[in-house]
Amino acid sequence: MTAHRFALLTGLYVAVVCSAQIGAQKIIELPITGDAAPGGTYLIGVSLALIEVAHHTAPSRREGWLHAQLMIAAGFVASALLAGYIALVDASPAAFPGQHFGELADTWRIVAASLAAFAVSETIDNMLGASLRDRLHDAGRVAVTNAVSAPLDSVVFLALAFGSLEFVEGQLQAKLAASFVLGIPLVLVARRFLRRASGHMVPRT
Repeated sequence: MTAHRFALLTGLYVAVVCSAQIGAQKIIELPITGDAAPGGTYLIGVSLALIEVAHHTAPSRREGWLHAQLMIAAGFVASALLAGYIALVDASPAAFPGQHFGELADTWRIVAASLAAFAVSETIDNMLGASLRDRLHDAGRVAVTNAVSAPLDSVVFLALAFGSLEFVEGQLQAKLAASFVLGIPLVLVARRFLRRASGHMVPRT
């Protein structure tokens, strides 16, 4: 796999993570169940699924694990930069009265909670996914790893970001739904793209 394809995957992951940080500022009502969850929850399910794609960007499990960790680190740095820049702009004098970011200026707290949650959930997801590479179909890997990492992410994030586990049920519903409805198809399409790009370098599962 060429470097620019791994860079493309990393860019997509960073975009998903940063969008989740912004979406987390609003608590939304989930369809069907009516439970509440932060708006970025759907994208966290997608970001966890994207980790499984990174495992196939290298010929060995160890290298694939390392690529995924580098991708996670890029998401951390991008999230911190996003929060820092929003805080900087919000603190700058406004050219017109009433201009401000409002709740977005508090993104630092969401980011701090996300970083802690990522340190637990996405690293665990990466370890599990790497160990299951070529031993379980990609769809199965997403289901198994997310079933473990999504609850961990929810508990750590909610406890630090909001000081409460009030929205944990809604978070789990949204993350798992996003994993199956969005994450698994995305992983299968991306895997096909990587296989076509890399040929024998990425074996079939």
